[in-house]
Amino acid sequence: MRNFSSYFEFNPCIICKSNDFKVLKKSKYNEDLNEDKLLQLYKSSSDEKLIDQMVCCKECNLVYLNPRVKSNIILNSYTNSDDPTFFEQNNLRIRTFKKQLNKIVRTLSITPNKNYILDIGCAGGAFPKAAHDLGFKVIGIEPNKWLVNEGIKKYNIDLKSGILSDFNFQKENFNIITLWDVIEHLTNPEEVLHSISHIIKNDGYLLINYPDVNSLACKLMRSKWPFYLNVHLFYFNRKTINKFLDNCGFKVISCEPFWQTLELGYILKRASAYFKIFKIAYFISKKIKLDKIPFKYNLGQTFIIAQKKAGHEKNLE
Repeated sequence: MRNFSSYFEFNPCIICKSNDFKVLKKSKYNEDLNEDKLLQLYKSSSDEKLIDQMVCCKECNLVYLNPRVKSNIILNSYTNSDDPTFFEQNNLRIRTFKKQLNKIVRTLSITPNKNYILDIGCAGGAFPKAAHDLGFKVIGIEPNKWLVNEGIKKYNIDLKSGILSDFNFQKENFNIITLWDVIEHLTNPEEVLHSISHIIKNDGYLLINYPDVNSLACKLMRSKWPFYLNVHLFYFNRKTINKFLDNCGFKVISCEPFWQTLELGYILKRASAYFKIFKIAYFISKKIKLDKIPFKYNLGQTFIIAQKKAGHEKNLE
């Protein structure tokens, strides 16, 4: 067996800092592994099935990948890959985000044009576009240069290429910060959350969407759950996400299922990697021209509204 240690790193649990874990799934890398092949695994819409080792912390039950591909390799792949298939679904993502934002406006009783949003990991700009159309002042940041360029060309909105640590945002600058399908991808989510705590206003809102590893869909689909992916480094449930956010200075005030709308053909094509019957369904949908119809689904995606706790920034100083 070859030694792949130069590509991987061990990490303690991000919640309790324990190094004690039990293995849930062993890694399944081939002997011909190299850095170029690893770089192919990480992009915004990667559907590469999980082959890294997945573990569960014995102290707090957080599920995560350990060891995992080194952070610099992951970031390099995210930064430089092209992802046209992902971008093609943006119109339906924008529609989904507008519905969700309108609901958030009602729930939190906020006025869009009086709120400044930072969207971290904005991909091709679907959420910033939705927020902009509803009257919010918004900026999106995204490591993938190709997606940022495509989003700027199509929507003419404020998108910037890079990760949060690349920018020097002012303290308490934003009313709302969002992480849509992002927190599970972060190599150091604790560092990102502490940075967010610094630049979000007191009592500001943090919006997070993540795939819940304790959801009914995950329990029913087991190893075929489509969110078991190499790009997903952490697998939260409601208890562990609450504990993690509390550690980072945020209190969860709302938690509910998140329903996404995408084209039926796109969903069937991705599902065909797990269930052969969906290959047939995908072929039929294209044949009878139903592959472009909008399809609403939930497979464990969970939406959280959290609020910055008073005095947390002082505790970090």
